[in-house]
Amino acid sequence: MSSALLLIAVGIMIPTVSFGGDGAGDSAGLAALGKFNCTACHAASEKQAAWLSPKAAPRLTDVGSRTSAEWLQRHLVSPQETTPGTTMPDVLHGKSVADKIESAEALTHYLVSLSSTKFQRIAPDKAAVARGEILYHRVGCVACHAPQNAPQNGAGVATDSVPLPVMAQKWGFDGLQKFLFDPLVLRPSGRMPAMQLTNGEAMDLAHYLLRETKLPAPVDVAFYRGRIRSLEGLDSGVIDRTSPGTGFVLEGQMLERGVSFRITTWLKVDTAGEYTFYLKSASPTRLAVSGQWVMGEESWEDEKVNEKHVVPLEAGWKELKLDYVQRGKDQPALSLEWAAPGIARGPIPVSRLSSERVPVPAEPASFMVDKAKAEKGRALYAALSCATCHESKPPAQPLPTLSVLNGTRGCLSEKPAANAPDYHLDAMQRAALRGALVSLNRAELVAPSSQERVTHTLTALNCVACHVRDGLGGVKPARDSYFTSNIDDLGDEGRIPPRLDGVGDKLRPDWIKAVLTKAASVRPYMNTRMPQFGEKNVGHLADLLVELDRHALPLAAVADTAAVQREAGRQLTGTDGLSCIACHRFNRQPAHALQVLDLTTTAGRLNEDWFRQFLRDPNRFHPGTRMPALWPNGRSLLASVLGGDTDRQFAALWTYFADGSAAKFPEGLSRKSMEIVVGGEAIVYRGKLAEAGFRGIAIGYPGQVNTAFDAEDVRLANVWRGRFLDASLHWSGTGMGKIRPLGT
Repeated sequence: MSSALLLIAVGIMIPTVSFGGDGAGDSAGLAALGKFNCTACHAASEKQAAWLSPKAAPRLTDVGSRTSAEWLQRHLVSPQETTPGTTMPDVLHGKSVADKIESAEALTHYLVSLSSTKFQRIAPDKAAVARGEILYHRVGCVACHAPQNAPQNGAGVATDSVPLPVMAQKWGFDGLQKFLFDPLVLRPSGRMPAMQLTNGEAMDLAHYLLRETKLPAPVDVAFYRGRIRSLEGLDSGVIDRTSPGTGFVLEGQMLERGVSFRITTWLKVDTAGEYTFYLKSASPTRLAVSGQWVMGEESWEDEKVNEKHVVPLEAGWKELKLDYVQRGKDQPALSLEWAAPGIARGPIPVSRLSSERVPVPAEPASFMVDKAKAEKGRALYAALSCATCHESKPPAQPLPTLSVLNGTRGCLSEKPAANAPDYHLDAMQRAALRGALVSLNRAELVAPSSQERVTHTLTALNCVACHVRDGLGGVKPARDSYFTSNIDDLGDEGRIPPRLDGVGDKLRPDWIKAVLTKAASVRPYMNTRMPQFGEKNVGHLADLLVELDRHALPLAAVADTAAVQREAGRQLTGTDGLSCIACHRFNRQPAHALQVLDLTTTAGRLNEDWFRQFLRDPNRFHPGTRMPALWPNGRSLLASVLGGDTDRQFAALWTYFADGSAAKFPEGLSRKSMEIVVGGEAIVYRGKLAEAGFRGIAIGYPGQVNTAFDAEDVRLANVWRGRFLDASLHWSGTGMGKIRPLGT
């Protein structure tokens, strides 16, 4: 069987990889050994371990607070049913159905007993759901998981995607939000990387993934962003957030001055007949019944509303919608009453209202831990060696090492014995794993080469879903449309993650390390983000890539002084030279057109010899690039600078760019700066900030240590040293929300 088929069989989303020499052979079984974390139980030799990237099981710390007890118990009974394709084995398969359920229940009580807080669901915020949907399909989640906004999930995508459980059944909001913000805390092996989400983005994404959560509530309240001045303004307004409400009463945020909201609910009508509604309000208000506005209208002369209206209704559930715009100086006030056949005038009973057309059953009582069952579960947890995978502890009883493992027994048998976990492996998966054992136990086995280690890491962590290296990987056609740019006209360079061929020759080692482990980035126009897999999982790549790719070339010596070079580089960069700033940003200032890589980051990222080679022939390094060849055949197009000497011009550009943020602006670059300079006392700036969100509060201190506070989520969002802020983007109206710290 081909390696490609085996990879599909074991559920690894990587293409065929050939390991040469005296290595471990076919990559399919090696990937499977890592995926199923076989070395957690079966120790590997140092040489064998070098070929494997184990996928550690999730940490169970506080699992009862983030995972529902009901889902947890069902998962223990049948992992493959709750999460098809999971690597969690069925450790209870040898028991009868009744014993299996009883054991799963005991384990659930034990695991929940370890949690410091209780599991809780919350109603999804529909505004956050909409934002989260955009995030999910934009930042890179669909590189591994299937898209969720297409009827068929994209042709061929669902079959090679990491499956998700029914999220609303498994997760609570707080647990999922924290997990999305920093997955490595619970899953340290990096298979689920951090996507560089802000706290607010993690919340939006959690709301989206839990959008099917249904909780009983009388009404749904949508609050609108900004100041809405009229009832009609709600129809075109932007919803800021939604939340459940207790009825047609003012409470919480509804009582704030200047607030605008829409209450939506379904009214249960038992008897057909005429229903009278009485509406009173201190501000413009209107009521719709079954989609028709029946009461209240805009009035700029009298803010108050005091009306009644008779509506004939048939039996059944009828939609009610109430709009409210708080305007004027009066204290906010609202009253909606009704009179129905056989029912005297009064408030509409909450029991007749439902935020969903099909009423949601009441939530079951909170799960209560039974101490006796928890104690039984604790003993089972130890007996089943659950800590071996979930806590990386040695098995209670030593098991055969990989070197002596029988590939036809235990987990790898067609019907595993009761004392062995059942991974529900099919014939192809077993064949792949057995083949890997044979390869790893070869007498001539040697440690993997640097090339093999790089390839193995890129495939194990699925880096090849986005990047290409040595002909391996790349964005698949079915996922191509989800890789986008926030700037038009950049082509594939502005949306597809860069190729990794020769990356160790191109980039400085410290920059590679910063990209891999510190979220360093210079492509803000690319919506797909570089995931963070953790130092432990990818920290070795920087040195290996440099070892494999680096071919340093001597630099042509030039006699120009640094001052001459800086001025010449400045002239070449500006509009009176080669006009690099037509496309490239410079020290965070916008370019004239395309807004591509900031030139002041050049020397901090690139090797100078590679930089010079790239300028000679950009298309050689990036086929199809929009970067023009300004030194065709090694000859400069601008003879007026440094005598047209190519090497002198290259050295001048490098010296100029090496000044970074201290570099003097080139001619032709906009100087419309409104930098806020902090003097002898603190300065407070309020506005939409990149890390602190829509209601950001930034404080610049005299000691050049600055902070940003998110007043909406009530959290410290950022701390930086040095320069404070440039407010010009807010005043221009084109960069709202993109203000970032000027310091470090």
